[in-house]
Amino acid sequence: MKKILIATTNPGKIMTAKKILEWLGVEGVSFSDLGISLNEPEETKATAEEIAVEKALGYARQFKDFPVLARDDTNFLVGVSEEDDPKNHNKEFVARKAGEYTDENGIKVFSELAGKYGGEIPCGFDWGYALAWHDGDEVRVVSGLATTGTEKTKIVSEASPARVPGFCFAPVMKVLVNGEWKYDAELTDKESWEAYWNLQAEMIRGLIEKCPVL
Repeated sequence: MKKILIATTNPGKIMTAKKILEWLGVEGVSFSDLGISLNEPEETKATAEEIAVEKALGYARQFKDFPVLARDDTNFLVGVSEEDDPKNHNKEFVARKAGEYTDENGIKVFSELAGKYGGEIPCGFDWGYALAWHDGDEVRVVSGLATTGTEKTKIVSEASPARVPGFCFAPVMKVLVNGEWKYDAELTDKESWEAYWNLQAEMIRGLIEKCPVL
């Protein structure tokens, strides 16, 4: 089976990527699976797709054994003030509100924010992915974007007791699945596929098809 390096240390993102890649017939391996540590590339761009490209290129320049898949997420909240808008920088937003970023601080900050706006805030997500590989002395990269609209996801004030390490939104985000609002942190794999993993999988499939070494 072909391999792809999952270029993140976020346990939630690693879990998701491994399941999607397995479905696509590719083995996803993490830094810890290989026993390696790579320097995290600097993020200077504005969009999820552009940041994913920065990450993929940065990690691929440090790793040549097989292609590198990077991901970046951004979200948009509807109807909040300028002061309460994370502007796609959730970690900085949480750190500013709570002193430092942790999953628990993120849950607290966003649940309280939803409470401020009547108990729920419609939101949407962009998932940017980039796949980089070595072509002789050059590093090539392809990228894509998967998006969910605001009609199927919302941030709520009452948090679920369930946790997804690396995803502070999961316990305070509800997703519309088969006509029912469910906490993201409580979704089964099947429900996650129906909600948004399928969108990411089809986009990643397209990237793999453009990579000649896979």
